Amino acid sequence: MIIEQEITVLVTSSYQELHHKLTEYDFEIKEDYFIDDYYMIDKSINLMEYDKLEILKKCILVRDIIGVEKTLLYKYKEYDSNGNILKQGKVKCPIDEVNKAIHFMEAINYRELFHIKDHCITYTNDDSELTVQIINDGYIFIEMEDRSRFIDRDYKNIEEMKEDLERYDLPYQKDNYFVKKALIMLEKVIQMEQKKI
Repeated sequence: MIIEQEITVLVTSSYQELHHKLTEYDFEIKEDYFIDDYYMIDKSINLMEYDKLEILKKCILVRDIIGVEKTLLYKYKEYDSNGNILKQGKVKCPIDEVNKAIHFMEAINYRELFHIKDHCITYTNDDSELTVQIINDGYIFIEMEDRSRFIDRDYKNIEEMKEDLERYDLPYQKDNYFVKKALIMLEKVIQMEQKKI
């Protein structure tokens, strides 16, 4: 399992405003790509009986990084009592076709819990690298990972990532550096399930 660290914050402006702010700090777009994530969960799991973060830990993703790779993906996360991520990692297995992988998961009693369409835009300047993520055409996030891909910089810990992001006057919620995109989607699913009861 690959162990990694990252922070994710919720943006409080439009993408256009955020892009303009980033260019003021000499950020340029290095990569622009799309990810489709299908969160699959065992049909026997009752969503009303589990903590939401525990539900997410039981999910297997069918991931399609459009035009790049397709994988089955398991994300492992440990949280503290406030929901902050203490440790996380992932294991992935290459697949050829998304629809066949979903069909396989359904054959072993899994169902699609929700689907995230993620437009990812990676920005860099001479000092920092971050990825803007536009989720399901609604929410916008900034994510920073401990390992940079386009510049010669890796972060030793979460605090170093926070300090680097805080150097820039960007429009994001400053009180939560571990926003969980999947949790936002899961909460919508649970609300729909509760309406059926």
